[in-house]
Amino acid sequence: MSALPTLFAAESQPDLALYAQLSRTLRKAILAGHLPLGSKLPASRVLAADLAISRSTVELAFSQLEAEGYLHRQVGVGSFVAIAAQPNKPRPRKTAAGLSQRGQMMVEAGTCRDATSPFQAFTAGQPDPAAFPRELWGKMTQQRWKKDGERLMRYGDSQGLPELREAIAGYLAQSRGVVCDAAQILVLTSSQQALQLIAQLLIDPNDSVWLEEPGYL
Repeated sequence: MSALPTLFAAESQPDLALYAQLSRTLRKAILAGHLPLGSKLPASRVLAADLAISRSTVELAFSQLEAEGYLHRQVGVGSFVAIAAQPNKPRPRKTAAGLSQRGQMMVEAGTCRDATSPFQAFTAGQPDPAAFPRELWGKMTQQRWKKDGERLMRYGDSQGLPELREAIAGYLAQSRGVVCDAAQILVLTSSQQALQLIAQLLIDPNDSVWLEEPGYL
């Protein structure tokens, strides 16, 4: 309910009585879904103090909304929203204006999507989530957060956490025989981001490229 003072101030209309302004603010909040069905409103004394208005003004607004069917009031219990929000009508989709050619291609191509059946065998690009050690990962994450939480909240190294890149370099050397060091490792959020970065760095307009089929959009 802390948003009510802000909503009330935004709905200010000097030509209306204060109780009418408050009832209108609450009515719009209920219809918009900001105050869901069954939610409890602040006590009139508390709301009056928050809005810097008299308690009688709040009581008058509550009484009006109760008469209109928006509120259900019970002595000694409180005031509750009595109707559900009105469903929003779907707005016609607007075409994005001012996009570059690259931006329009991105809109038309879409984005990453999870497989419709990720738990089936041989699903491309989707590892088995059940095989991931979630409990161990959670414990290690919590330990790391307690130790370096403040540092991890900052931007950090643009190539990725140095300790992680060192661990990746060591793993590649042991498991794949790849000789590299941490400075040659770049940690990204996904393979899609990696492909996008490679394309931006290495490809100019009108260059020819080879793509896998099927492959990424």
